[in-house]
Amino acid sequence: MFKIVPKPKKVDFTGKWFDFDGFENFPDFISREFSIPKGSWKIEIVERPGTGISIENKKVKVWGNVNVAYATIVQLLIQRKDALPQVTVEEEFRFSFRGFHLDIARGGVPNLSTFKNILRWLFLLKINYFAIYFEDLFPWEKHPKIGAGRGRLTKEELKEIIEYGKNLGIEVFPSLELTGHMENILSIPEYSKYSEWYLPREGCLDLSSEEAKKFAYELLDEVLEFFPSKYVHIGGDETWALGRGKSLEKNWIFEGPKLYEEYHKNMIDVVEKYRKIPIMWADMLTGMFLRPDERKVWEKLLQSDIWQRTILANWDYAAMPKEHFINRIESLGNNHQSNQIVCPGFSNWNRFYPDFEVAIENIKNFIEAAKTKGIQGFLVTSWGDDGQECLFSFLYPLFVATIELAEGDGDWEKSYIVLSGESEKLLDVRKVFGMSKIANNIKGLLYGSKEVVQMGTSEKRGLKRCFEEALQKAIDANLPEDLAFIRQAIRVAIKRLENTVTESDLIKLGSYYCRLWRKERKKEGLDRIVGRFWAAGGKVSLEQERN
Repeated sequence: MFKIVPKPKKVDFTGKWFDFDGFENFPDFISREFSIPKGSWKIEIVERPGTGISIENKKVKVWGNVNVAYATIVQLLIQRKDALPQVTVEEEFRFSFRGFHLDIARGGVPNLSTFKNILRWLFLLKINYFAIYFEDLFPWEKHPKIGAGRGRLTKEELKEIIEYGKNLGIEVFPSLELTGHMENILSIPEYSKYSEWYLPREGCLDLSSEEAKKFAYELLDEVLEFFPSKYVHIGGDETWALGRGKSLEKNWIFEGPKLYEEYHKNMIDVVEKYRKIPIMWADMLTGMFLRPDERKVWEKLLQSDIWQRTILANWDYAAMPKEHFINRIESLGNNHQSNQIVCPGFSNWNRFYPDFEVAIENIKNFIEAAKTKGIQGFLVTSWGDDGQECLFSFLYPLFVATIELAEGDGDWEKSYIVLSGESEKLLDVRKVFGMSKIANNIKGLLYGSKEVVQMGTSEKRGLKRCFEEALQKAIDANLPEDLAFIRQAIRVAIKRLENTVTESDLIKLGSYYCRLWRKERKKEGLDRIVGRFWAAGGKVSLEQERN
């Protein structure tokens, strides 16, 4: 038998298989990227309702969304290269907007090979949107100092990524920050005057300054001129400092929400001038992550009708029950149910490995709430807070989990095994490494964080037992080099808990990590992680000398 991901609306399989030698007219780009051979089989595009394929001997009829149909054919050939089944498949999607959002600004910037690998996975899984979160890493020609030395993408690289996605039926669109999270821009001396606070590292733009707003509109214009996408994400999240700095000093009246609304109306106008659709984070419209007294001030923003002209990206990354997320969706009000997408997360930030337990619970329940409330789409997020140590290669099982939880039967483990070619034992290792107690403690144990130093004896014993059990499950497994790194990191973490870790352990592990980083990323940002390993090793050496 075979598996199609996500589970289709209907599969009618006769049980018969036909020998396959290749296609005469399969799209050249997809053939090349997925090693589909040339041969005697033909693709015939026909007119029928919906989307699907029908396979007979030497012929595959395709209708509807051809990229979805081609992805299904590639999936079948991944599972068996020499034969295709006599089958009719009908596919239907609950969510029209199926997206992945990748932060490249907080740590390592993927190289082109990694971007393309991500896009191939998205194509296979029928995910149709890919957002790149830039902060300062878009190549602004009018402001060349922005992103310099941080691995920013060139326009040539971006064009190649956008075109690669287009050839796979995926729209690549920009995700910007032009209000908050601007610390890397505002810390450049010539732009620090635009900061709301006198400490630019806080990252909020002074929206009471016409010059600062003109600067941001100029940044937005250049991105809109460059990107061919229908959508552009204009940010707008976590602008907690707005109205509390230079803008407050002008008349000593707090006007954060007023400044926010006026500025974002102008941003929306600019986006619409280019005939594009703005997306923005929804948290500040309700003050959902603020204290209750602050929330009451900010939630008045929802009364404005300008947000109807946007897609509101409603984010929440907690492992909470479905009812929590229904409340989160409803918090935006009845007027914003049709222009809202839900944004769960991979829980890969501040870690060397994703917390699978939290991520899957979050994705499952947020998306189930979205189904109940009739939301149009999802944009699952990967963030890189605090250095982005988590390798991108660790995210692929979570891609599969997301699409199966959103559109399939939830059996993501079998789907991942089928598409990746990995064994069940290897996937079990991935899931063990993704247990919350493991994933959330590797980083602190390697670097010797304050929380680790302050751990009590019984807590250390319990954590050591958990790590030893995880190591036992992976001890004899033939692991790819990225997972082998996590296995070795667990060994070093156990030694930390035993107080036997050495400087050499940490330096060697850091060198191992460097090789993995350079395979999937540009070099910029790696020095920060190397420095942490060396600092941790040096601290161990000092402690040993002291003792």
